[in-house]
Amino acid sequence: MAEIKIRKRERTNGGAVYEYRFEIASVDGQRKWISKSGYKTKGEARQAGREAQIQYENFGHVVEKDKISFADFLDYWIENDCKIDLKPNTVSGYVNTIKNHIKPKLGKYKLKSISREILQSFIIDMYDAGFSYNSITSIKGILTKSFNYAVDHHYIAYSPAVRLKTPKNRIPKVPTRSAPHVYIKKEIMEQIFERFPERHPSHIPLKLGYECGLRLGEVFGLCWDDIDFQKKLIYVNRQVQWMQDEKRDTLDKLQKNGTSESGNGYWYFAEPKYKSYRVIEISDELNNLLIRERTRQLRAKDYYGNFYTNYFADSPLILEGKQPQYPIGINRIGNNEEDFPIYLVCVRENGTFISPRTMQHVTRSIKKDIFKDFDFHSLRHTHASMLAEIDIDQKYIQTRLGHTDVKLTIDVYEHTTDTMRERGRKAINELYM
Repeated sequence: MAEIKIRKRERTNGGAVYEYRFEIASVDGQRKWISKSGYKTKGEARQAGREAQIQYENFGHVVEKDKISFADFLDYWIENDCKIDLKPNTVSGYVNTIKNHIKPKLGKYKLKSISREILQSFIIDMYDAGFSYNSITSIKGILTKSFNYAVDHHYIAYSPAVRLKTPKNRIPKVPTRSAPHVYIKKEIMEQIFERFPERHPSHIPLKLGYECGLRLGEVFGLCWDDIDFQKKLIYVNRQVQWMQDEKRDTLDKLQKNGTSESGNGYWYFAEPKYKSYRVIEISDELNNLLIRERTRQLRAKDYYGNFYTNYFADSPLILEGKQPQYPIGINRIGNNEEDFPIYLVCVRENGTFISPRTMQHVTRSIKKDIFKDFDFHSLRHTHASMLAEIDIDQKYIQTRLGHTDVKLTIDVYEHTTDTMRERGRKAINELYM
């Protein structure tokens, strides 16, 4: 990179400011510079100059590709590839993984200098440091995608991120970090539902997690149009996710989402994780509970009248189980006649949206008073295990939970429960009598 020059500039009022300046590509044989003034200190000017220089070299398409660092290339890849077609939450996850794990170890190398041996050593070091198999797989995915992009755009001739292996038949130096898949016994669930009974805002979300195995975002993205009371079916067509936005103004906060007080951003509809659109059979009891809740909401809507909170989307696609190419915000106010009403299942008496963040309070309460190992996802583990206990076909469980691979269903969710052990013990006794 060219040297960043800093100079002091005197103001007419007697004060002084600092300016950065660095050379860029020549045009028609003439030397060109980028500069900016107005900084209070040399340090501020130099930092701003570095950022401007990185912006110019990475995004100005004049950087010498054989000299770019892997760290700078990853920034370029995120901005010019990932942000085009990935969900904001996915991009945010990539950025955090790159910042916390990849850049500290690999960012210093030139992109062209990274070999398969370097990457394989990096993977082995992560394994020995106790990272889980899923974490390592996620990082390998980022490496593969970023190097494929580098090949496609002629930064390098071939990808070094091929056939990277995760160690299996060796003991890591540090025990693997993993959260146990918790199975919640029926008597504990009874205590939880007693603590959060029918008509409590968290009762139905807990029921949907426990009896349907829905993910957190799927629960709070559920609309009444997704439920067929006659056939007793739930159609999983979407999830909700949080869009962080530091630039929202006051008017935008008031118009969008219904939860503007919770920070800069808004809730939006997205496809289910892994595009796992599916249909779920529900019990008579859960069906009747949802009918009662729908009836209460319609009565409340009549009672509150103009004071009832309504929500709208600006595209019908998400309501039809199709994902448009941009986030569909959950808007509190309809802007025109083309807006489409959203009838969310998880709302308060006055119609305001109950967001997934309410589960943080619920989880703290359950951990403190009922079951210290509780988290919302454990409801999903428990649901799958209960189905396995009664010999439900693995393919059915996979489809119901929206897994991409039956192996995930077997390896992660179908862990041994007391019921399974007792059934196994009985079978063994009968086999060897």
